[in-house]
Amino acid sequence: MIKSPVLIIGCPRSGTTLLYNILSEVPCLWSIGYESKAIIEHYHHPSTKEWESGALEAGDLTPASLQYMLKAFERQSAPGDFWQKVNRFRQQLGSNTLYRKVKRRGKSAGMGGAVSGAIPQQGLDAVRAWVRLRNALSAAHQPIRLLEKTPENCLRLPFLLELFPDARVIYLTRDARPNIHSLMEGWRQPHIFPGYQVPGGVQIPGDTRGRWAFTLVPGWRELVERPLEEVCAWQWVRCNEAVLEHQQQTEGKTPYLTVRYEEMVEQPGQIFREIAGFLDLDYQETFGDFANGLPRINVVSEPDPDKWRRVNGEAIARVESIIRPMMEKLGYV
Repeated sequence: MIKSPVLIIGCPRSGTTLLYNILSEVPCLWSIGYESKAIIEHYHHPSTKEWESGALEAGDLTPASLQYMLKAFERQSAPGDFWQKVNRFRQQLGSNTLYRKVKRRGKSAGMGGAVSGAIPQQGLDAVRAWVRLRNALSAAHQPIRLLEKTPENCLRLPFLLELFPDARVIYLTRDARPNIHSLMEGWRQPHIFPGYQVPGGVQIPGDTRGRWAFTLVPGWRELVERPLEEVCAWQWVRCNEAVLEHQQQTEGKTPYLTVRYEEMVEQPGQIFREIAGFLDLDYQETFGDFANGLPRINVVSEPDPDKWRRVNGEAIARVESIIRPMMEKLGYV
């Protein structure tokens, strides 16, 4: 049984993976250790709604999909102390020179890339298999407090609250400009972010991936031949738009905590005190180690607050009219 789950919501590349990895090590929170896209889309893939978008409404939930998803989350989840051990092992492995070379090759299109890319995936699959076996052999079936994070969920909040009526939502926001830059970086890394093979493909000028990366937002068909910065700008706008709409519609019913990525990075102690209070957790016991800094998680290139200006500044300036209204709503201008 899943009780009082925690949903981390935010546009892709807004810091949700960083927050998820930190919270996944909290002993009382259970998670599957990766995004739940496969679980949710087992019954609710965008193709089942004629590729309209990745959005899901409360009415899309069926008895069959509800039962499947609840069982899948319970079967594949493990507590935070388990993921602590897994993450420490991954950190040790990541410091191995040979493994880093294999992983880098797996992210490339060069010779041996496919084979190298399969090695980390096989390790993750082994961990998943162990969790399923561990849960199958467990005699105790106590309620679990699930932690869930999948960027597509920005468009699926009514659906998720139908699945988890007692959920709490942590909404992570980020300045559009570095967020769009990070999305653009991700679009250019198809081996890391494969995305959807949408009908008709994608013909973005200068792009050769042919697939749609990240959240499949409403209106995506009108964007498949537009410049990359425009595609990413609309992804940022639509994701935040959907969350703000849901937040307004459920005011007073669904507990929300809005967290700025910039403040989480610059003032982790203060932000994690707020998160601890929101989730009824002991701050010192769960987040004290992060008071002076955060780990680096899911980084595509070396972090730098001014990187977006140097690399994609001109391109992002061209979409200012698209992003400015939402920037104002979120307090970034």
